[in-house]
Amino acid sequence: MIDSFYRFFLSRSLRTHLVLMVLLLSLPAVALITYSSWQQRRAALNEGLTEANLLARGILSEQYNLTGDAQQLAMALAQLADVKMHRAGAVNRVLADIMRITPEYSNIVITDRTGDIWASALPFNQSISLRGNRAFENALRTRNFSSGEAGLGKISGKPNLGFGCPYFGSGGEVAGAIIISIDFAHLNQLLLESGLPSGTSFLLADHQGVVIYRNREAGLPIGSRLSRAELASLQGETGGALRTGDDTIVAHGNLKLHGEETPYLYLSTVLPVQQTMVNARRAELTSVAILSPVLLVAVLIATFIGKVCLVNRIRSLQEASHRLAGGDLGTRVSDAVRGGELGELGQAFDEMASRLAARDRELVELNQGLSQRVEEETERRLQHERLLARHARLAAMGEMIGAIAHQWRQPLATLGAVIQSLRMAWERGMLDGRFLEKAEGDAQKQLYYMSDTIEDFRNFFSPEKVEESFDVREKIQEVMLLVSAQFANSGIALRLKDRAGGRPLIIRGYHNEFKQSVLNLVSNAFDAVAARWGRGDTSSGQGMVEISLDGGEESAVIEVFDNGCGIPADIAEKIWEPYFTSKTDGKGTGIGLYMAKLIVEESMGGDISFRSDENGTVFQVVLPQQPQRETGGGAAAEGGPLPHGPSPVPRPKGERGAGGGAVGGAVQVRPEGEEPR
Repeated sequence: MIDSFYRFFLSRSLRTHLVLMVLLLSLPAVALITYSSWQQRRAALNEGLTEANLLARGILSEQYNLTGDAQQLAMALAQLADVKMHRAGAVNRVLADIMRITPEYSNIVITDRTGDIWASALPFNQSISLRGNRAFENALRTRNFSSGEAGLGKISGKPNLGFGCPYFGSGGEVAGAIIISIDFAHLNQLLLESGLPSGTSFLLADHQGVVIYRNREAGLPIGSRLSRAELASLQGETGGALRTGDDTIVAHGNLKLHGEETPYLYLSTVLPVQQTMVNARRAELTSVAILSPVLLVAVLIATFIGKVCLVNRIRSLQEASHRLAGGDLGTRVSDAVRGGELGELGQAFDEMASRLAARDRELVELNQGLSQRVEEETERRLQHERLLARHARLAAMGEMIGAIAHQWRQPLATLGAVIQSLRMAWERGMLDGRFLEKAEGDAQKQLYYMSDTIEDFRNFFSPEKVEESFDVREKIQEVMLLVSAQFANSGIALRLKDRAGGRPLIIRGYHNEFKQSVLNLVSNAFDAVAARWGRGDTSSGQGMVEISLDGGEESAVIEVFDNGCGIPADIAEKIWEPYFTSKTDGKGTGIGLYMAKLIVEESMGGDISFRSDENGTVFQVVLPQQPQRETGGGAAAEGGPLPHGPSPVPRPKGERGAGGGAVGGAVQVRPEGEEPR
């Protein structure tokens, strides 16, 4: 059979042989063309996916930068004296100047606390309120830069998305909000400059799926709402994919502000596959047009040209694509692929790689700038907290000096009496060794007591470097011992109630910081009682401050109760704010309760709260307790008034102690600016 076919083939004409040879030899060329077309279609599709993702990231990056600029602008405006003083004329001129140089904003308005607009970059001639506006309400509620929702500007009439930033009055209260509305029309220019295929569309929607902006190709009108399925697809992970139902490439993403749980902006971009594949089809037709004449002239020449002009160049593009996908943004292919449509494709590839490299550098610079700003803001906050702590300690030292004066009054009087007795004994001739020894002993006891008072003061303000475990009961007794003289001289009762039954209440932290926070609460209670009952006789049973202790296996609970004037409900939410005080005549600086909360919650990992009515106020501190083995210990006496003032016979240095039962006395260190009463 083979011999018969061979004889038949040899019997044909040369033309037939040539035709058969061309047909046989053209099969590899046809296969090469088919493979090349598949590779080009695949590369075009990948390029379309890349372009869709780049468009989405470019729009999101542009909006991210614009939102950051709006936040910085709002924070800067909030510091202007004209804004805080509500000077509408001057502020309107400033806002109008800003609008002239930033066309991305549709308007900038400033409201008071009720939402009424009193300043605007665009002129308005009627009363307009933003009460109920999401950006305004979120800014007042969170006291931070907040996002809004899609809507038409009440002054500009343009579709926009607003952002709100609060500004504060001289007392630290929220005085109103600065609302900056962003106009997204400039994104059309970004799309035109991107060089994407015609028919490319994008749309922007707010957190509820309401369309804020879209180009003409998107189809959906502004203000319409996306379906649940469409909104759910935008809420997925950012990226791009081929949608086979309508032969399109889609990419989506979202943006949200720091501190907000849901994104404020959703983005969807759509590229038509048909337009994306035009270049691939054009290259395919060109390859066929080039190879067909060569095959007609000579199969060998066609094979050689196919290998040199097509296969090798396509492989160079493929290898360069793999290197680029692997992260080598310095990959270039135009030198290896020159001439013809493939050369143009190589130049387009190089241009794309250059843009990717430029975007990567921009992202690196942006990340570096953000990191530096975060570090600067963190350092600024730490410096502010250090300043507050230093201020609180200086205020406490001033109050401590007053407490020392109360503690020293009686021993100084006793020393004066001893000196007078020496003179009287000398004048009457009764001064002998025994009398002198007794007088010396009495004087030494008073001096020891005064020395112990100074030692307590020095230890209280000594810097602490290492955390340690300590008994809450012991430190509270030390605090009460230090303030007893001031309570005694003011006629206000100070009591300790031990509900823990003498069980050890061991916590870990800096004991001086803990004592300072307790002193802040006790001093605050003292002022509240004095404001209601005045300073009188403890026997009247009117003014009273009571400290109670309780705790289980995991936590220790300290409560400071006073029957003072109570905290008005309208300022109850502000008492933890720094520099807020309701005390008059310069009696407070407004940092006492702020420092107490900072110490309890941040330094010691606990919780502090209060409840108040017309009968008084209770501050409760809950601290995590250290696990302890079961130990014995006597329970402190429950209830009972504290003895006031120094002991009639002070003990020598080293014998001084708090003792059991009700504890008498404490250094009254009252940080100025305790919570408003």
